[in-house]
Amino acid sequence: MINHDASLLRLDAALQPDQSIKHVPFIEELLAAATGKDEDGNDLITAKDLSRMLGKRRAIAHAIFGSTNAATLVTVFGGRVDHLHSFLHHERLPEGWESRIRQPHGLTLVTFNKTILGVKLGVCEQDWAEAAREAVERHTTPT
Repeated sequence: MINHDASLLRLDAALQPDQSIKHVPFIEELLAAATGKDEDGNDLITAKDLSRMLGKRRAIAHAIFGSTNAATLVTVFGGRVDHLHSFLHHERLPEGWESRIRQPHGLTLVTFNKTILGVKLGVCEQDWAEAAREAVERHTTPT
């Protein structure tokens, strides 16, 4: 994944210049945002969940980026929270992991772009306007 301001997983460069450092609260918030379930009852991150969290990050960071990275979590990992936990926290694939892509021709650009578009169109930064104001106040109020 590419890290950038308004990343789902890292603080913005102004707050953390070393972009190799994960921001664990963002990871935990993302994993906790899962609303889906697979046929075995495993928690799943959905495109709608990713849109909601990207909206929050973009509103707070005032940036427009990340739909492709977010779509990867749903497309390649199938949104499985237990697999994403290992990947996002430890930056490695979980033991026994297999791609969720089962189509005969693998992941095509058409299929991937549909997921990206679904995430992008679902982002609503306005839903997070209050969180953005609070973040600005926290970083500008003298302590």
